[in-house]
Amino acid sequence: MAEGSKKIRVGVLAGGASAERQISLASGLQIAEQLPKDRYEVVMLDPLALMAHNPVLTDEQRAMARRLARGATAAEALPERDRELPAQMQDQMHRGSSALASASSALSGDGIDVAFVALHGPWGEDGKIQAVLETFGIPYTGSGVLASALAMDKAMAKTVLAASGIDVPRGVVVWSASERPSIEPPSVVKPVENGSSVGVTMVDDPREYPKAIAEALRYDRRALVEERITGTELTVGVIGPDDDLQALPVIEIVPKRAFFDYRAKYDASLSDEICPARVPDAVAARAQDIAIRAHRALGCR
Repeated sequence: MAEGSKKIRVGVLAGGASAERQISLASGLQIAEQLPKDRYEVVMLDPLALMAHNPVLTDEQRAMARRLARGATAAEALPERDRELPAQMQDQMHRGSSALASASSALSGDGIDVAFVALHGPWGEDGKIQAVLETFGIPYTGSGVLASALAMDKAMAKTVLAASGIDVPRGVVVWSASERPSIEPPSVVKPVENGSSVGVTMVDDPREYPKAIAEALRYDRRALVEERITGTELTVGVIGPDDDLQALPVIEIVPKRAFFDYRAKYDASLSDEICPARVPDAVAARAQDIAIRAHRALGCR
């Protein structure tokens, strides 16, 4: 950066009100610490401070939102599932929560030049915070309002992908643990709008459905029941402008647990991510083609 040039002020949005709050804090801290200090002035902002009057918040979340709005921050106690993660990850969660500032003034005034969205789950990946940033005219990373909303809603994403000719598993949406899904096990039950495998259960017997659906409904008003697809798990990132999209190399995910659950995702010792994936070239090419088609169908950027 040229001498005298103004640094770009980046607001790393982290925390939020989802079940993935602590992972978001770790993500946000990692991003904040890696952005070059000679080019960027970085502040970690928690949109939870904007949500104190939102009726969906728990009493605990509302109290935390009010503390943030007053500028009071401290290391947060971790939920049980996060206390099972490696010490380094827990340390990042604690340091991330201590580094937070309220997003209120930064988003509504001239506080930041760009927002780096490190939020996970509802209120962060589902188009809501994107809509707030659009309203304030603040540039931000990641997909826009509609694409974020569609991609986060698994039922809507499947509808869009199927309409675009992309194969998706058979599935049904249920609203109550008393419903009997038409999908026969082996199957998987998950919240419609959540990530990080939170609330996900593998079902092998129909009698397991009530408990599995109830677990998913702890995190969402709807649960998605899908046929379980077995095979090699692959993931493909997509980057670039709309007219020149590029699929990144295919990664093979090999969990060391029953499936790629919360712990397997965030404890590096519990899964292997192999790149390039150990699949035939034709399979890798097909996976990359599907990734780009899905990206375009949902309108991601």
